Amino acid sequence: MNMDTLALVDKVFGSKILLYILLIAALIYPFASPLGIPVSISSRTMQVYNYVKSLKPGCYVYMEIYYEVAARGELEPNVVALVKQLFDKDCKIVFVSLIGTGPIVFSLLRSTAADLFNTKKYGVDYVYLGYVSGQEAAAASLAKSIKGTVSVDNYGNRIETLPLLREVDKATDFSLAIIASSGTDTFNWYVRQWYTPYNVSLLFVALSVIAPSVEPFVGAKQAIGMLVGQRSAAEYELLVGRKGLGLASMDSQSLTHALILVFIAAGNVVYWGKRLRTKKK
Repeated sequence: MNMDTLALVDKVFGSKILLYILLIAALIYPFASPLGIPVSISSRTMQVYNYVKSLKPGCYVYMEIYYEVAARGELEPNVVALVKQLFDKDCKIVFVSLIGTGPIVFSLLRSTAADLFNTKKYGVDYVYLGYVSGQEAAAASLAKSIKGTVSVDNYGNRIETLPLLREVDKATDFSLAIIASSGTDTFNWYVRQWYTPYNVSLLFVALSVIAPSVEPFVGAKQAIGMLVGQRSAAEYELLVGRKGLGLASMDSQSLTHALILVFIAAGNVVYWGKRLRTKKK
């Protein structure tokens, strides 16, 4: 490499402003248009996918939406991918929230996955019960009887007017209960109130930071598996064939890491080039 080339590399890659601009572009672009850079599928994610795949078409699934808006980035992509797989199997979903922020995040979920929800009929293919107060007591009550716990759904519809809720009412009517939560207590509630007394299959969707505290339930076979954070979401999105925030997040990380490596390599070229020039002088 001649001196003129080294000087050019020094000038271009020595600019901090250029580095910041490129890093911001690498971070943002995948969220506007996910690239879908391949990621390896973990055995745990594959296990969950295969279990859901084995469910009978048209089965009933219960889904707890228990997280705040701040936790959407990690949990919602997993939920959307699961909804995609379930709706493709014509499974019917009863959504509920034992947290006050539930109605807000469910509204955002429907907006994010409008392509999925718009193909299904509310009240027939899915319902959202809304926020049900009472925490663990509410989980126990819903397991015994939905109709005995709530009288109207999140939108003010009488429960008895919704066709789906004339087909299911208690925990044993569901083939699977999915718990997407940003807190650890929620998983405890459903293990105690749904799995232990009724042996309902549970699937956990957890934040990366709390996954270790939930892991014992999976190890004890009290849950069929667990999806954790954006990495699991990216893997699941690849499996169900729908690019979303999970893959976009992985794309963003991959691009920024690659860019940093390029600048590290260029920085070394500049450093050794300067030493070479000093030696020659």
